[in-house]
Amino acid sequence: MKVASQLLKLVPDRWYGWQMVPGYFGERNVPYFSPMRVVSITPLKTGRGILKMSFWNILYAEGVQDFNLDLRVLKHEANYMIGEIHYAASGPDDRSAVISHIEFDWIRHCCPSLWAFHPPETMSPAAQRSVSVYLDELFPQKEEVASAHRRCLER
Repeated sequence: MKVASQLLKLVPDRWYGWQMVPGYFGERNVPYFSPMRVVSITPLKTGRGILKMSFWNILYAEGVQDFNLDLRVLKHEANYMIGEIHYAASGPDDRSAVISHIEFDWIRHCCPSLWAFHPPETMSPAAQRSVSVYLDELFPQKEEVASAHRRCLER
């Protein structure tokens, strides 16, 4: 039996990795990856394992977006959770998400453009040691997040 204290805990104002399958591009199953900053997370207490989530989707193609959705947890482990995405009005979607701890290797592997345009060695010493500080420096406020994202897309 899994102990709750050993499972990934989503906390507001913290960064995580977001992988959505299928993503937004490709004909079949090209996944989408982005750092996400949790704004709020509330268990719905329906007995179905549904979380009401609000978060910043940093690398969304149309610019940084506030996402508000329900996620029905299918698997919950120490370093990740897998869930079925439910959009408020329409119920279950054909997409699933993996939310995980985020680290520099995750960004380098899953978000190579972000890594290429903003390598940690160009950031403060604190940001070179901590992925959370790194992301906080890159995206300190929502308005700055949108602006930084537009700059990445223009390159």
